[in-house]
Parts: sequence; structure tokens; C-alpha cells
Amino acid sequence: MDEKSAIRLCLAHRDPVGFEFLVKKYRREAYFHAMSFMGNADDAADACQESFTRAFTAISRLTHLDAFYPWFYRILKNCCLNMLSRKKTARKHQSNVKTDHYELSESEDPLSLVEGKEEQKQVWAVLESLNPEFREILVMKYIQGYAYDEIAGMLAIPRGTVMSRLYYARKAFQEAYLKEVKEVAEKG
Repeated sequence: MDEKSAIRLCLAHRDPVGFEFLVKKYRREAYFHAMSFMGNADDAADACQESFTRAFTAISRLTHLDAFYPWFYRILKNCCLNMLSRKKTARKHQSNVKTDHYELSESEDPLSLVEGKEEQKQVWAVLESLNPEFREILVMKYIQGYAYDEIAGMLAIPRGTVMSRLYYARKAFQEAYLKEVKEVAEKG
């Protein structure tokens, strides 16, 4: 089965097998996008589960769908933003951010691993302090590696808007990161 045939099954028959194929294909990508919004693993998993449930309910009402993930991403994004607004702030969850992405290889020394984790914590702390629109586009471009056109498709905005939003997001990130580094330096 491929994505097109899975979409056809879902549109025509609300087929759970077709939808299961789409979930398996995109669950990892969805989780990382949700993680960039939510800031912790549990909330990201909840957002993914709720979004896939909403998508399964909504897909049978569509008459046409070319690609699943750009459509699904809008559902996921709205779900994450709704969850964040219900909690009022994602900042209180900052300490729960999962940053254990490093695996110790034989060539790495423990000091560089610790320094890398500390820098990663700083980056995530700064990302969490940005507004969700900036956090979203920075994660899509620099962590997940999407091209401008791919981001434009998922966010349903023009390519020029992607470029402009990235400019302001990078500027906000730089200011917040420099402030964070300065505060850390003053403490220690």
C-alpha cells in the first residue's frame, strides 16, 4: 500500500487499515512537530493521539486530498495550540523537556557530551520562551530540515511569508539566546 491508495480508502470508505498506514508513516514526524510545540513528551504524545483521532473523524468528510501530512499538520498544530492555551503557558513544562538525544560513542569524551547536553537544554529553553509561531517555524527549518516550499505547504502560507517569519524568528531566537547565555555566565 502507498499513501495515495491509503488516502483513497479513507476518503471512500473511512477504512481503518488505510488510516493505520498513514499513522504509521507519519507518527514519528507528527511527534517531533508536537514536541516542538508542547515541550514535553507526554503532552506531545497526547497531542498526536488527539490529532490522529480528529483526522480519522474528519477525513471521511473530505472529497479530495492530494497529500495527507500537510492537511494533518494543520490539525496537529491547532490541537497543540489549543492544548497550550488551556494550560495558559508552556513555560512551566520547560523542566520536562526531553533532551536525552545523545548516545555515547567510543570517540566522544564525557565532558563534551555534558557540554552538548547543557547547550541543547539552553537551546530548548530559548525555543520554549519564543512565541509558538516562531518556535514552530524554527523547528521545521533547522531541526527537521524542511525546505521553504515544504514549510509553506504545511503552514498554508506563501513562500515569502515563510522567509519573513524565519527572519524574525531567528532574530528573536538570537536575542533570547544571548540573554540566556549572559544570565548563565553571570550565575556561574
